[in-house]
Amino acid sequence: MYTVIHPLRTQDYHSVRDIYHDAFDRHDLPVKDLGVSWRARSIPDSYGIYSREGDLLGFAIVSFHAKNGANRYLDYLAVHSAFRGMDLGSKLLNYILQLCYEKKSSIHLYPLHSERLLAWYAQHGFYHTGLDYMNFHCYETRQQSAHLQRFEAK
Repeated sequence: MYTVIHPLRTQDYHSVRDIYHDAFDRHDLPVKDLGVSWRARSIPDSYGIYSREGDLLGFAIVSFHAKNGANRYLDYLAVHSAFRGMDLGSKLLNYILQLCYEKKSSIHLYPLHSERLLAWYAQHGFYHTGLDYMNFHCYETRQQSAHLQRFEAK
């Protein structure tokens, strides 16, 4: 499937909300949390993956949390259920991680409590801090050395 990734636009909110409802349990993640992240997002750092026709298939909302300075957080990453299993989530996450590497920045996330998701993020170079969140650093750490080689080769 041909796809393109570009920054989310204000007019994408309704599609983002629909994918959010499709991807997450409303009891675990109420829609008001999406609204908070949407307003706090850094537009150049929040991306959608779109079909050739321009339909939003998935999204990643990245925000800066003021109390932590310039730390970036991957608040949400979701792909509509009709398009899962096509590596669209990996493509979108790798795009964001490549940008982190280019900007020499790190990104953090609080993953849902799912062994499958924890393993998926670890496959992409995130590691557990021992706290509730996971980190991806643009610089080499013991946990990430093999994962960063793919970014350095580009």
